[in-house]
Formats: sequence, structure tokens, C-alpha cells
Amino acid sequence: MNKKISLGLTVALILLSITATFAITMTVSQNIYNGLISKLSNRFELYDGISAIDNFVRTNYYGEFDDDSLFAQSASGYMKGLSDSGSFYMTAQEYIEYTRKLKGEGGIGIEAEYSAEKGKVVVTEVYAGSSAENAELKKGDAIIKVDDVEVNILNASGVIDSLRIGRRFESVTVTYERDGTQKTVTVMRGYTKTVTSSFVGDVGYIRINGFFANTAEQFSAEIDALNSQGVTALIIDLRGCKDGTMEYAAAVADLILPSGAESAGAIASAVKRDGSVYKNFTSDASAITFPKGMMVLVDGSTSGGAELLAAQLKDFSKASLIGTKTSGQMTMQEIYTLEDGSAISLTVAKVISYSGAEYCNGNGIEPTYTVELGLDSAVAKSLEGIEKDPQLQSAYATLMQ
Repeated sequence: MNKKISLGLTVALILLSITATFAITMTVSQNIYNGLISKLSNRFELYDGISAIDNFVRTNYYGEFDDDSLFAQSASGYMKGLSDSGSFYMTAQEYIEYTRKLKGEGGIGIEAEYSAEKGKVVVTEVYAGSSAENAELKKGDAIIKVDDVEVNILNASGVIDSLRIGRRFESVTVTYERDGTQKTVTVMRGYTKTVTSSFVGDVGYIRINGFFANTAEQFSAEIDALNSQGVTALIIDLRGCKDGTMEYAAAVADLILPSGAESAGAIASAVKRDGSVYKNFTSDASAITFPKGMMVLVDGSTSGGAELLAAQLKDFSKASLIGTKTSGQMTMQEIYTLEDGSAISLTVAKVISYSGAEYCNGNGIEPTYTVELGLDSAVAKSLEGIEKDPQLQSAYATLMQ
């Protein structure tokens, strides 16, 4: 039986509904407004504080200053305030060098390190086909001067970096010492080696220094070279590896891993603060395998893309990890360029591994086997240095079982 509702009651119900909707809308709007005002107030306080400092300095500083330098230092300090290693400011020149490094160009084709014993930067590797090899630089040479810069303990790190990156096809003069005799050569930039390999018997070793545009190609070439030698087991060394991007690390992972989830082939996902997916990392069905297995060396400096590769190899049961806990910086960055050519790198997402694990905010990956380096130990860069490297020794022994 149908019941009729009077016109007056209908109007009352409509008005009640409108009033309720309006009240809810106003409440939500008020909460949003309060949040925005709070954030706006905090931002004004930040700007007011910086402005007050700037005004006081300009009025009272006794010396001269450069506005460009002030901006660069202020921008750098702002990014450092985030306390995040993936978020930082770059001057225009630093940004140029950063992009060159990611492209895998600009080096002369050597590896070098500062020797406290000799008090000099010593060449530890000269890559085949590089301009350094053509200039007859050799392993063990002590670098005395680069261009007009005398090498010492204070600038050693910067000098080493300058030989690994720079303007492609630009020449650099290197003065080195060998057997007590000094010689100066001119070397052309344009070669960056990020992957090296060696083998003993049927155990191969690959060291990755960073994940750049050419890393996957070099990794594939080193794998082919090891396979041609009949290698049946592999050690991948990611210790100290922290440079490069997630995308380039995922490209290397794609060579080793099978496809991920059947729906999308995802092997990992970068997720933003609001929970939305920033990027999926995928892999096809093909995968590199070694009959006797793989071991991955990690340590506290294994970071970023290197952690992604280590985590995925562990998740897919492709390898066991050995060494010490990683740094816990498996995050993804985005580059924002400014009008003057400078730029910032900003962490915009955390990367979640295939198993759903998150390795960020210092929460690193625990290795399958924890092996510490002793005071007399040294991190080897090939199987030739295994006698002083207990982590490498342990990985090799495990594969030989």
C-alpha cells in the first residue's frame, strides 16, 4: 500500500538534506582551510626568517659578498635541511657534470685510489681500449699532477673524480711517476668503465661501480666474456656502490631476473608519499643463470640502485647476500632544473621490492651471511686480491662447496 507524503514534509526533507550537506561541506572545507593556513603560516615563518637574516647581513656585514654565491649556498643548505642523501642542490656546472656521469661519459679509463702508505694517488686499473691505455698509463703509476693541480691528500678524492668524469673529448694532462721517473701525457676524456670482471677456475667475479646509461651494456658484455671462459658460478660485488639511478639499476636486474608479477611483469615499484605508484620496474622472461649459483657482496655503502639489484636477486632466490647491512636508501629521485642552469635532486618515492620490503630511512638489507672486514682486511676489486678480503673469500668458498 502506497503512502503519500505531503508537499510540506517533502520541502522540509529537502531543506534538511541541503542543510546537512552544507554543514558537512563546511566542516571539511574548514579542516582543509585550517591545514592550508597552518602550512602557509609555517612557510611565511620560514621566508620571514631567511629574509630577516638577509636584511641583517646586507645592512651590517663589513665585507663584500656575491649574490650568486649566497643563492647557491642557501639552496644547498635548504636541501641539506631535508637530511636525505638523495636530495641535494647542484650548481649549473655540477649539474652538467652530474648528467655527464649518468650518461657514462667523460672518464679517461682508469681506476685510482689514494695510498696512505705512498702518500700518492695510485692507478689501480687501466681499462682495455681506453684513452689511458693508449697514453700508456699502467697499473701502479703514481699520479703527481692533473693539469696544473698538484695532487695531495686533501684534493685526492676530487682529482680521482675529475679523471672519471668531465667534458667528453676534452683533453687532460696527467703527470705520473713510474720507477722513480716522472712523465707527462695528454689524455682524451670520453671513456667510463662501470663494470669489471675476473675469474678463477669456473668462478667468475663482476664488480659494479655505479649504475649509469652504459652499465647494463657493459654488464652484459662482461657476462658474455665470463661465459666464454666456462664460468659456472658468479660473485657480484656491490660494495661501495652508491652512484647512478634506479632505472639504470633496473636495466641490469632485467638481464638477470625472470619476469615479475604475471599481470604487469613488475619486479619492483616506486611509490609516492600518497601511496600512488610513481613507476613500475619490469623484467622480461629471459634471465641469466649460473648452474652453481650466485653470491652478492654488500656493505654499509651499498645504496640506492645497488640495493635494488641486491634486494631483487634475494627476493627471486637468484643469489645469497654476504657482507654487512646496506645503507637503507632504496628511494627514487626526480631532477628539477632552475632558470640559471642549476638543479636539485629530490627524493619523490620509496622503492618497494618484489617481496614488498622497504629499505629506506636507514633500514638496510640484512645479508644472508654476515661477514665483517677486519682491521687488516682490504676490499678487493678482483679475485686477485682475495687473500686480504674475508667477504670475498667467504663468497668464493660458498660457491666452491
